Amino acid sequence: MVVSINSKIQARLQSASVRKPFWLALAFLAWLNLSPALAVVERSDASADAQRTGVPLYEWQDDAVKDPKAIVIAVHGFTQQGGCFGVLAKALADQGYLFVAPDLRGHGRWTTGTGSTNNDLNMSCEDLSNIIARLRKEHPHAKIFCLGESCGSAVVLRAVSEDARGIKGIILCAAGVQPHIHSPANLGSKFVMGMAKLVTPVDLSDYYSHYVSDDKRIADEMINDPLGKGHQSGLSLIGTMNFISQMPDVATTIPRSIPVLVIQGAEDQVVDPKSVLRVVSSFKTTDKTLEEIPGSGHVLVGTSFIKPQVMGIITSWLANHDGINNNGTNTATLPGQNKSFGQKLKSKFHL
Repeated sequence: MVVSINSKIQARLQSASVRKPFWLALAFLAWLNLSPALAVVERSDASADAQRTGVPLYEWQDDAVKDPKAIVIAVHGFTQQGGCFGVLAKALADQGYLFVAPDLRGHGRWTTGTGSTNNDLNMSCEDLSNIIARLRKEHPHAKIFCLGESCGSAVVLRAVSEDARGIKGIILCAAGVQPHIHSPANLGSKFVMGMAKLVTPVDLSDYYSHYVSDDKRIADEMINDPLGKGHQSGLSLIGTMNFISQMPDVATTIPRSIPVLVIQGAEDQVVDPKSVLRVVSSFKTTDKTLEEIPGSGHVLVGTSFIKPQVMGIITSWLANHDGINNNGTNTATLPGQNKSFGQKLKSKFHL
C-alpha cells in the first residue's frame, strides 16, 4: 500500500525538522547557563607553593575544591620526576584530594631550570619539610599524607622523622633496602665498565628495559620521559643505595601514632623484595599494613600504567585513615587486614 502525504503537511514537517535542531541547541545552551559548572581536575606546574618554596613541583586539584580536606604529597623514585604520578594524582584529585609532587634535587625541572644535575637527597628532605610546613599553614584543617616510591620512600621517612606535625599517614612503595644483585653478564660490559668509573654518567636504558618493571610499557615510559634522568654515575648510585639502606633506622623514629601502608612488588628486580620486611618491622606503630603485589616489579605508582589493585589499595587505605570517604565507596577492608601483623610477616614472600 502506498501512503501519500498532503503537500502542505509535508512542508510543515520539513519546516519543523529544520527548526528542531535550532531549538534543541538553544535549550542546551540555556541548560549550560543554568546548571553548575562541571568540576575539572587541573594540573599546575607553577603554583604559588612552588614559587614560595623554590621547589619545582606539580599540583593536581579539582577546581571546585577550594579548601581540600586531605592532601597527598608524593615523592618520586630514583631517575624519575614529579610528573610521573599523573594517573594516581588525577584519580585522587577527582575524589577531592590536593595532590602535590615535587622534583627531587638533580631530577626533573631542577636540571632544566637551574642547570643542576647533582643528586642531593639531604636537600630534598629539607625541600619536603618546607613543602609540608607550607601546606600545613595554608590548609590547617586538612589531613596530610606522605607517599614515597623507591628512594622517595627514604626521603619521606627522613622528612617526617624530623617533623611529624600534621602528618596523618605514610604510604611507601618499593621500599626495600637491599639491591637486587644481577649477573654482570646480563648488565652488559658497557654498563659495568661505566659504573666502575664511578663518576661517568652511564645510560640506564638497557637496565630499565630488563629490570625496572614487569610491564614493558613502564620501562618504555621511563626511557622516553624527557624529564627523566636516564644517565647516572656509579658514585650517585652508591650514594642513593646508602641513603636507602638507612630506612630501618629512620623508621624507628617515626611516631607510633602515624599509620603506615607499605606496598611491595613480589618480583621487584631493583631491590630485594624480602628486604622491605626490615623497614616494616622497624615501625613502632601497630597500625601498619604490608601488601604484596604478585607478579609486579619495582615501579608501582610513578607510572601511567598503575595496576587497579595498587590504586584500590591506596584509595581504600586513605579512606580508612581519615582521608576522603568518597561517599563510602572506598572503605572496603584491605586485603589481609584481618590478619595480625605477625601472621602477615610469616606469609609474605614465602617466609
